[in-house]
Amino acid sequence: MKRRLISFGRQAEATAFDVLRTKVLQLTGANGWKRVAITSPLPGSGKTTTSINLAVALARQVDLRIILIDLDMRRPAVARSLGISGKTGVAPVLEGRESFGRQARRLGDNLAVAMNFAALRDPSDLFLRARTSEVLDEIEATYRPDLILFDMPPLLVNDDASAFLRNVDCALMVAEAGATTISQVDVCEKELAEQTNVLGVVLNKCRFFSDGYYRYYYAYGDD
Repeated sequence: MKRRLISFGRQAEATAFDVLRTKVLQLTGANGWKRVAITSPLPGSGKTTTSINLAVALARQVDLRIILIDLDMRRPAVARSLGISGKTGVAPVLEGRESFGRQARRLGDNLAVAMNFAALRDPSDLFLRARTSEVLDEIEATYRPDLILFDMPPLLVNDDASAFLRNVDCALMVAEAGATTISQVDVCEKELAEQTNVLGVVLNKCRFFSDGYYRYYYAYGDD
């Protein structure tokens, strides 16, 4: 899949992520939510692209401090999408063996991104540990971000996302137009709602206009 990182520029397409940014800020602010999981029913829906573009759109607000953490550890894609290489991934941070400040990379003045550079075999075990929750609390207390975005694994592939959802305030689901089924969305919404607040659904890869550009539409739940 071609990853479209459009929020780094000011082209017209970036406006869609500005709209998403505003909606996310309104809903998270109104509810006091700071941790947002971004997931999808299945791979290929564009959740990593959405995560990065949303993080960059948020960071264009100079008074916000944003953190993006790649937790799709079996198939890490944030570093590859950004063209960044390295050795130490997120696992040692969550285990308390490496500091977030040393592992994360700064993109601009107010966006920090924690990435993975190799696959991890069984991240659900790591996500279920009490130490993981403690490390996240420490990161939030130290850096005081306005929002932390987590690029999560797809919900219907394994139990990784489900194992981690207790650590977030809300979740945003990315669905792929023409591929994700209504039943998949329903199943995933139910699973998300059992563990956290459903922030909404992003319909991705929706070719509605004749110019061929990607357009993004959003539907937000009441939870």
